[in-house]
Amino acid sequence: MKTKTPLFLMIALGIFLLYSCQPEPAYQAEGEWPVLKHYDQEHTSKIAMPIGGIGTGTISLSGRGELIDWEIMGRPAKGFNPSIEGGNAPFFALYTKIKDQSPVSRALMGPMDESLYEGSLGSAAQNHGLPRFRECSFDAAYPFGQVNLSDEDLPVNVRLKAFNPMVPGDPETSGIPVAILKYEVSSKVDDTVDISICGTMHNFIGINGSEVHQTWSGEWHPHGADHNVNRYRSSANVSGIMMTSEGVAQTSEAWGSIVLATTANEGISYQTGTGPVGWGSHKLRFWDDFSRDGKLDPMDYQPEENMPRLTLAVSDKLLPGETKEMVFLITWHFPNRPAWLSWDREDTANILNNYYTAQFDDAWDVAERVVPDLKELETRTLSFVNAFCSSDYPPEVKEAALFNTSTLRTQT
Repeated sequence: MKTKTPLFLMIALGIFLLYSCQPEPAYQAEGEWPVLKHYDQEHTSKIAMPIGGIGTGTISLSGRGELIDWEIMGRPAKGFNPSIEGGNAPFFALYTKIKDQSPVSRALMGPMDESLYEGSLGSAAQNHGLPRFRECSFDAAYPFGQVNLSDEDLPVNVRLKAFNPMVPGDPETSGIPVAILKYEVSSKVDDTVDISICGTMHNFIGINGSEVHQTWSGEWHPHGADHNVNRYRSSANVSGIMMTSEGVAQTSEAWGSIVLATTANEGISYQTGTGPVGWGSHKLRFWDDFSRDGKLDPMDYQPEENMPRLTLAVSDKLLPGETKEMVFLITWHFPNRPAWLSWDREDTANILNNYYTAQFDDAWDVAERVVPDLKELETRTLSFVNAFCSSDYPPEVKEAALFNTSTLRTQT
């Protein structure tokens, strides 16, 4: 008696045979973090690893170190990178200086893909004009992602280690609205190196990648941001800049708060605004300031800036052969989400509240409560991922199963 093979089994067999012809993704230990899949520089251009808690939205880490796909305000927003002046999205940068030598600074990103250099008005890529590292690679064992950066003109190598807590069976721990960014800087010279790492972005509350947003007056603004405010704050555990808005309506899905913070307790400099500058020169002023000495000249929020720029830097010294880690966090808190059956922006009766926002008062509360538990959150997440990666499942099965859990974090 003959039977037909079900179509789904034929497809599954085909996928298995296809994977079996590919190089085996090796599990290996890189320090304390596992690596299930390594991507060389030629295979990093399409990577976007979402970082954020279940039900909270995410920010994606690209294979070359950029922060992209800012989906933290209740809507899917693939490709949304908040910026003004064109090509001025959030990014981190490194400053280095050896005594009696000129300082060298780089954006903490690998080189742009060649396809991004062209456009009708020049490159349309975000931050395309910044000097970057020459070499990069990406190591992944979700939710751990590592971007390895090197450049022959720099006295250090940098590894960005990014993750969010993920503990199966513990939705509270797995549902924290945070992106944890650990910049590991390693000296490769016989001299002491002055180093500084900073993060810079605009306060884009009110803009979530959709077309229009509501302000307190009830008026619909195409650009969303309205009287946004940046304020520096510091406590025993965390220091950083709190982003809020005085103009975006509290019923808007794009109303809430964001924090850029660090666990450092010394060597901190910051700016909460840029002051009056000419068109297109906000980023140039910042870059000249940071590249001079790795520290930021005081510059406060200006009331006339609807999307004021903010920058947070941490400075330190590296002894010959030494490695140090600088930890930054991005946290967020956006309560409102339109019901799936009602995407009418004027239908405030069908606005839902995100569960995670009932667990925290605002983005600053998230940062203050996460920092004391960072080591435990990392250890518990590592316990799960290491156990999974060391299992005897075929590598292609482990990769497919583990990496697809990232869907739980997105706005799907």
